[in-house]
This record gives sequence, structure tokens and C-alpha cells, in this order.
Amino acid sequence: MSYPSFEIVKEFFTIFDFFIIEKEDVIFVKNLRVEKEDIKNFILKKEDISKIEQAIVKPIAWHTQKFTPSVLNKFPEIFDFFKPDFLKDENFRKILVIPGLPSTENLKKKSIEIINDKGIDNIILFPTVISSLVEKINSRKVYLSFTNEILRILKFYDFFSETMELPFKKK
Repeated sequence: MSYPSFEIVKEFFTIFDFFIIEKEDVIFVKNLRVEKEDIKNFILKKEDISKIEQAIVKPIAWHTQKFTPSVLNKFPEIFDFFKPDFLKDENFRKILVIPGLPSTENLKKKSIEIINDKGIDNIILFPTVISSLVEKINSRKVYLSFTNEILRILKFYDFFSETMELPFKKK
């Protein structure tokens, strides 16, 4: 587990007003201001986050890896995070936070199918997490979080553009 990536995901949910409990390498989140709408997207966008009521979130910080069908099949332990018995009686969404999916539609579709077949409800891409977090950070406010404070300083000194969509995404 990558501690900085884990912290970034925690801060992402915190800044969207979720209550957070961390346990080993997963994050349990509960939305304190849930919007009662169905989530239609498998790959969550920032607009979908407020619709999550509660979830168990597993950040996988393999930033140099695309989650192709071969990677997903080679590392089945990716999906072990939601197997505890206590989750069977709870209504937790199971969410993976991953760096990216393959760029070809066919491989992307197969990857999503594998992830979905393993019982995962949604995925969030790290670029979505980071860009949403940076967008919500106020460059004039001091944060107690080490992660948010670094992002605030970088934002204050214009290291991020105001129209930042996904600065890390290759075009």
C-alpha cells in the first residue's frame, strides 16, 4: 500500500463531507449529506460522489499500471478487501480507486466486466480523485491535513491551472 495515495483518497472523501474510518488498507466512508439518487455510472465522476451513502473503498496505487484483464486476472488479491463476513449484512458499496483502465475500448470493457464480476460496485480513477481534491482546496485557507496543505500551497503558487480537467491524462 502506498501511504501518500491512501491519504489522498482519504482527503478526497473528507473534503466531500464523508465520515471516514480506516482499517489496514481500506477506508470505510459514510456520507453525512447523501443525495438520494441512483448511481448510474460504473466509473464514478466527481458528480457521483455525493450519491454514495456508505462504502468500503480500496485504493490501489499501482500508478504505473493500467488495470488490463491480464493484470486483474494475475492479481486476484485486489478483490480480497470485501470478503469479511461482517460486510454481508451491511449495505456498503464496494469501490476500487485505481490509476487507470486500458485505452482501447475492447480491453476497457473486458476489465470493467472482470471488476464487476468480482463484486465491485464502482471504480474511481486517481486522476478524478486528485483533480477533484485540488478543485475543492481553497488556496487562502490553512488546512490541518498535511496532504491538503501541500495541495493548497501548490495551488496558491499556480501549479495547477484554473481549468484543470485531468492534467495527468495523456491526450
